Amino acid sequence: MITIAIGKAIQAFRREKNLTQEELANQIPIDRTTLARIENGERPLPSGFDTVVSGLSWKIALEIANERTGGYISNILVDVPNLDLHPAALKDLLLKQLAEAGTALERLSMSKHISPEKRKESAERVWQEIRDVIETANVMQGVLEDEFGLDRKRMIQKHELEIKKGDR
Repeated sequence: MITIAIGKAIQAFRREKNLTQEELANQIPIDRTTLARIENGERPLPSGFDTVVSGLSWKIALEIANERTGGYISNILVDVPNLDLHPAALKDLLLKQLAEAGTALERLSMSKHISPEKRKESAERVWQEIRDVIETANVMQGVLEDEFGLDRKRMIQKHELEIKKGDR
């Protein structure tokens, strides 16, 4: 089954940047007719292009992650199409979700003396709350990349280096 979400995300990016299919195809690099078929949902994006295409836009990266992981890394922009992408609005939402995750974690830690079924329900609630935080945080990272011109690849490398050094 061919999904069209990645193609539509690529097309939206191309139009937002006022690029022709030929110009974007040259950046990827891929044949223009292949790009047209991907945008139209006639063929999937070959997975070998995931890295370079994800580097074009965080929105495309989310769509690729959503599809390639079967929704394990999901795209909140699809689930909440009217999400306010202003950093202040995302901050408020993220803080609310973090508080809800903290509350759910506290309940789980207090549930060691209740039935296994209730503990499982509590664990599922924690899982859902953490997922909300992750999805919103992914969008916040993308918004920060756009607003401040952050280089995602450099930021990832810097973060990984700090973790290896024990600075995080």
